[in-house]
Amino acid sequence: MFNRLRLAPLTGVLILTILACAGSNSAQKQPTLPDNVVTAMGEAPIYQGDLALARNKALKDAKLNAIRKLVGEQITEKSGVSDGQSLGSKLYGKTDSFVKKYDIISEEQWKLDTQDMIRLNVRCEVEATKLSTAVDALLDDVGNPRIAVLVQTVVNGKSYPIGSATNIAEAELIEKLRAKGNKVVDSSQLTALLKKNPSLAKLDLTSVEEGSPLLTLAQDSGAEVLIIAKVTTTDQKPVVLPGGKKTDFLSSAATGPYRIIQLWGDGKIFGSGSLEGRGADITQEVSREQAVKDWANLVSVKVGKQIKDEWFKLTEQNTVILKFKGLGLEDAINFKNDLLEYTSVKQINDRKTEMNGSEWELTYPGKESMFAEELMYKKDSSFRFLSSKTLNINSSKRGVVEIDFKNK
Repeated sequence: MFNRLRLAPLTGVLILTILACAGSNSAQKQPTLPDNVVTAMGEAPIYQGDLALARNKALKDAKLNAIRKLVGEQITEKSGVSDGQSLGSKLYGKTDSFVKKYDIISEEQWKLDTQDMIRLNVRCEVEATKLSTAVDALLDDVGNPRIAVLVQTVVNGKSYPIGSATNIAEAELIEKLRAKGNKVVDSSQLTALLKKNPSLAKLDLTSVEEGSPLLTLAQDSGAEVLIIAKVTTTDQKPVVLPGGKKTDFLSSAATGPYRIIQLWGDGKIFGSGSLEGRGADITQEVSREQAVKDWANLVSVKVGKQIKDEWFKLTEQNTVILKFKGLGLEDAINFKNDLLEYTSVKQINDRKTEMNGSEWELTYPGKESMFAEELMYKKDSSFRFLSSKTLNINSSKRGVVEIDFKNK
């Protein structure tokens, strides 16, 4: 009896220990959310007591924030850029097609100044394969810009202007770039634009500066990058073999510089160089042609590498000019802070801030169209002007976004 009584407390302790361990293991093994499930917050203003409309807008905002997170992670992982979330702006309008199902975990109402607001906490399940495919397509699009090519060519003293049907260097460079997977604007688009202003074909490409009509020409063709170049052939002296015998082959060299210009924002020149191609044949005419083709091939390789090395970096640090009117000084300061907090804008330089017209220089990871799209998605949530102003986007083109604010 004594032994049984002594064992009882030990047995109880043992059972408690086992249960505690089991409980601990159970806590450690609680299932975590799958990679394609994310919880996000969404906010929206409540106008005229319309709670249902506000709830739908807050739900849309939550879905957007969920997609931003997953898209950012995938882009960063696949491309190596530091700010993948910002580069994903182009996909944010497709949130409903990516979100397979959702659950509203919590809901609350609050005030932003005098504006009634609603906030939702939402768990979203995303179609992983569909999103991954979209990210791949986006990276191909963002990382492979549309290119316009303009080359002035001089062969044996004869000049072939840009856009000319007989400009072999220009045609060859376009063909080589396309063969390497680059997206090149159809030369017929540039030719059609040049016909409207033939004098442009005679401009010196080595001195193209910001504001040049050639940059506008390339922009009008839909290009995002312009490659300008000038190449000239020079006949070489006949090769003399040991013993003084001349060969039957004639040779030529094709030499010339090139530049790579970004066609949005501040129009940055982000690549340049000068290369020499060589050609040989029994006729001088063919040797010149071969030299030009060799030059075009060398340039296509160098240009392709420079674009790939620099493009994501450029899109992460693009310059967008924001022009707006209708905000007083205090509201403008709040708007600036809201842009930095709620959008992908990284930096704002104030050129001027006035009631009748303000102008800011933004550092933004994408073109002005992507910034305008993000403003459209986010303008109905979180911004502090919501209680008294409405935001309207008037235009978005060539690195400039123009908006105005109107009283409600």
